[in-house]
Amino acid sequence: RGGSDYTISLIGAAIDSDEIWFWKEVDGVMTADPKIVKDARTIPELSYAEVMEMSYFGAKILHPRAVEPAMEKNIPIRVKNTFNPSFEGTVIKRDVKSEEVVKAVTLIKNVVLLNFFGAGMVGVPKVASSVFEFLAENDCNIIMISQGSSEANISVLVDSNSFKRIKRGLKKFSENGFISSVSFREDVSAVAAVGSGMVGVPGVAGRLFSALGRRGINVIMISQGSSEHNISFVVSEKDAEEAVRAVHDEFIGG
Repeated sequence: RGGSDYTISLIGAAIDSDEIWFWKEVDGVMTADPKIVKDARTIPELSYAEVMEMSYFGAKILHPRAVEPAMEKNIPIRVKNTFNPSFEGTVIKRDVKSEEVVKAVTLIKNVVLLNFFGAGMVGVPKVASSVFEFLAENDCNIIMISQGSSEANISVLVDSNSFKRIKRGLKKFSENGFISSVSFREDVSAVAAVGSGMVGVPGVAGRLFSALGRRGINVIMISQGSSEHNISFVVSEKDAEEAVRAVHDEFIGG
């Protein structure tokens, strides 16, 4: 996915274009999937970092690699609609000033949550690396990682295709002496709230999880990178689309 977009970005960067335009079938990058959120709308401006986070966490408008050549040359990207060419679309550039805390909410389906557990993991070096080596040896794509402060549990979210490759080897891996059990859940989805406006702003996570709580949505796993450009979490697959709507309503509205 994204091969043609990446090629266009490489060419645009090579010739030092003023802007690189991508023609799609929508009016730019949306605040959410309009099939899920009826009030989703076009985002006028995004930073490179924001659109890469969105792409990684399920927004299919641009592949993350398609952004890199333009970002290296600091060339703005514009996403426009082939069927509505007069519409300005979305501009993606390095520095974007915005009052919005969260600009978009994305969703990843077809994922599996793995839980590696064992009291023998506590305080033992290289246990975490053995988990990641096992996943890497099986060409497993890791989407999210979380570890409890007790060090007795590591949770990893992977895509469904990766899980098929490692499923048979999980039992054998759990017999390494440090990890006593490995469990998995296939009925989950990942949701991400993305926006550079949340950097350094207190209370964002509180608002987000309160919005989910008001709709009776249980959060299974949470992850936030130190960049603070996104808060991602795992919920039951049956709650996923409602979770997207809850976060969108809380921060973006109609």
